[in-house]
Amino acid sequence: MYVLAYQHSGNLRRHPLPLGETIAGRAPTCDLPIDDASVSRQHARLSVTKDACVITDLGSRNGTYVNGNIVTRAELVDGDSLVLGRVPMTVAYSAADRLSLSEQHTLVEDPGTIFRPISAIAPLSQPGSVGTVDRSLRLLAEVGRTLVRHSSLNEVFAEIVRLAFETCPAERAFLVVRDDLTGALVPRIATRRDGNDIGSASLSRTIINQVIADRVALLATDAQIDGRLTPSESLRLQQVRSFMCAPLWHEPDVIGVIYVDAARAQRFSSTELDLLTVLAHFAAIAIEQARLTARVNEEVRRRERLQRYHSPAVVNRIFEAGAEIDTSFLAQERDVSVLFADLVGFTSLSETLTPAQTASLLNSFFECMADAIFDNEGTLDKFIGDALMAVFGAPLDQPDHAARAVRTAQMMQTALARLNEESTGPQLQMRIGIHSGLARVGDIGSVRRREYTVLGDVVNTASRLESAVAQPGQIVISRATRDRMGDGLVVRPLGEVSIRGRQAMVEAFDATRPDANPALSS
Repeated sequence: MYVLAYQHSGNLRRHPLPLGETIAGRAPTCDLPIDDASVSRQHARLSVTKDACVITDLGSRNGTYVNGNIVTRAELVDGDSLVLGRVPMTVAYSAADRLSLSEQHTLVEDPGTIFRPISAIAPLSQPGSVGTVDRSLRLLAEVGRTLVRHSSLNEVFAEIVRLAFETCPAERAFLVVRDDLTGALVPRIATRRDGNDIGSASLSRTIINQVIADRVALLATDAQIDGRLTPSESLRLQQVRSFMCAPLWHEPDVIGVIYVDAARAQRFSSTELDLLTVLAHFAAIAIEQARLTARVNEEVRRRERLQRYHSPAVVNRIFEAGAEIDTSFLAQERDVSVLFADLVGFTSLSETLTPAQTASLLNSFFECMADAIFDNEGTLDKFIGDALMAVFGAPLDQPDHAARAVRTAQMMQTALARLNEESTGPQLQMRIGIHSGLARVGDIGSVRRREYTVLGDVVNTASRLESAVAQPGQIVISRATRDRMGDGLVVRPLGEVSIRGRQAMVEAFDATRPDANPALSS
């Protein structure tokens, strides 16, 4: 069974997905109603079959994301990160629909019952500690070749059960593991030796809790009492099976159990119990390694995505915030400052350079400019030919975003002057325009390709201030930016200017540092 886990009003919710179709959306009539304004009335369809779970976006306004990528249709697997609108979810798969934990079992203790503390399992290197040395070493080698090399949790679960059948003549095997989010015991696999899933089964909750709490491996007989029988009916009529149950242990934690059983006539041996206990130890290590690998891979993916736009300091702050990272990229309105910078006369200059020289010159220029943007925790939106666009105030709130944008522009001027001093090539000049206001920020584009960017009049005005008002070597800012930047930076009024595409005049200011361009400040 596939389950969606998500937070609602501070509470963790789990929604099982039955076979067939489940419609998720904001409408109360949906199979999975999600009360959030970012979710469309009918947002997505989840189609579950015996072998797969597929999600299809239903033309939602804010999109459906799987592992950070917007999708129209995608197959979901255990551990996937899913975002509907701005609601993050986690996909989990379990055998909970086929395996239940029940109290209707009785542990039948007889002379063959064994309680083996996991601390009593001697190191494998000691002859005779686990049955025979050859058998234990073969098991260890098999574990090394299979469990440790698999990174997917589903693959690891399947290999654990396969190896459990290798250690003993069990007819059935079950894997019950603590959920990484809730800590609840979740059945993960219920299968027969021939590989067929078990239609339905019941395990003793009491036995499993005892194995976990007491940290013991258990070999015994389990009598499952049929609720339809009266206590006076004979044990002969009950479902009685021999079983072994070993804790998935890795100091200091126990994260679940391996449970195998067979017909009562097929008694297991103490050697097989010890082998299963050793397997359970390595299985716990493999599960934790797979979980860690999944978390590391997810963080690497997210860091790579963030570092395309943000400084390492901003990336670290986003991760330290502990919020769902993918939701930071969903389209939303923010008050921001947008900076445009452009090289003056670069088109004519590039006619005198080879393509390799042009690329080298631009790379040097952009590297210096990006450093200034990142030093002020700005977002590098894009490069446009010989120009660049940066935004301050997104994805993290920055109350001083206007001041940061102006400081960045002045640092860019200083960096360009230093680059010109160190260069034996042509001297470069730059114009900069900055405007502040409300904008739509987030991942914007088509299903096939999306980029983190900024949309709105604030972008157009900043671009026009740079291209039509600013002179070479000058930083021009709008009244909106001036009002937001505080009193720490000195600017010079330029009066009202007309900008193409805007009916109203824009009051402009010169924020160029006096020592950066004396000709403009005189």
